[in-house]
Amino acid sequence: LEDEPETRGMDFGARVHDFAEAYALGEDVTASNEHERCAEELIDGLSGRLYVEEPVTLPLEVDGYRVTISGIVDLVHETDDTIEIIDYKTDSTRRAQPEYRKQVSVYYHVLSEWFREKTITASLFYTSDGVRERIDPLSLDELHDVIRRHSTEI
Repeated sequence: LEDEPETRGMDFGARVHDFAEAYALGEDVTASNEHERCAEELIDGLSGRLYVEEPVTLPLEVDGYRVTISGIVDLVHETDDTIEIIDYKTDSTRRAQPEYRKQVSVYYHVLSEWFREKTITASLFYTSDGVRERIDPLSLDELHDVIRRHSTEI
């Protein structure tokens, strides 16, 4: 379980995500802790169109098998020429970042199909310290390899 994301405090993480979603949608919510204040500050600094909790599905063919990976992008920030994928993390460490990289790589490839004419970037936003870290997405070939490794572990 060494490279599994931190699971303690999942309820807390869900509350921070819920706050950030409501705040990005312009609902009348008030930050109740430092994590929420960091999310508020991030969102306030984004100009352009925001999409929240955007469901994505990435169908892949791996060794003759059809595999579909789905997820929900926390925040998509659209400007005239860019799309930014922002995934909130409430972890106090960066220990799970390799796992998160796989997750945002899926988002990256789906949004690259949706917005072919725009530059796509992906980042993790750590609400514990307000730091946004750019993530270099895995290629589709690397995602195929991840799926192959995972299927042999089951």
